[in-house]
Amino acid sequence: MHMDTKKIIIIIAIIGIFLVLAGPVCAKEKVKIKIKTADHPFTNKGYIVIKLVDSKGKPIKSKGTIHYRITDEFGNYKWAYKPYNGEIQLKYSVGKYKVKVKFDGDSHYKKAKKTKTITVKSSNFNAYTYYDDHQWGLNQEIDDYIEYNYWDEEIYDDAATYDGEGY
Repeated sequence: MHMDTKKIIIIIAIIGIFLVLAGPVCAKEKVKIKIKTADHPFTNKGYIVIKLVDSKGKPIKSKGTIHYRITDEFGNYKWAYKPYNGEIQLKYSVGKYKVKVKFDGDSHYKKAKKTKTITVKSSNFNAYTYYDDHQWGLNQEIDDYIEYNYWDEEIYDDAATYDGEGY
């Protein structure tokens, strides 16, 4: 072999090693942070929901670190720094909150951050009129709650005169 051929082989080997090592770093996928609210039907509270999704909108599975700071309208805040392990649901009282979220990323996903002001609301749940409004079977959690806490034949006869005693 000539000296020039050896140099070319060495250069190609170096470029190949660089591409193999740099490939995973360059191929990190983008992450979007979704911040939304969800009602809690049984209390005067709601949920702040933090979720990480990929560029196609599918939930990601990552143990990367997530930071969040939730500040209420009076300046009080809760701060957390922990591994992300799926959707985060945090129960909060009704009110307006500023939510700052930062995801550090991992070997597969890029870093991301988002700040959003949201309003936590609570639904006006009334067990006595829930089924009258044709809601039967639409929410298993509520159905179970009513059955466990309210179910009594007499309650559906006339809620206004219900005395709390069964047959």
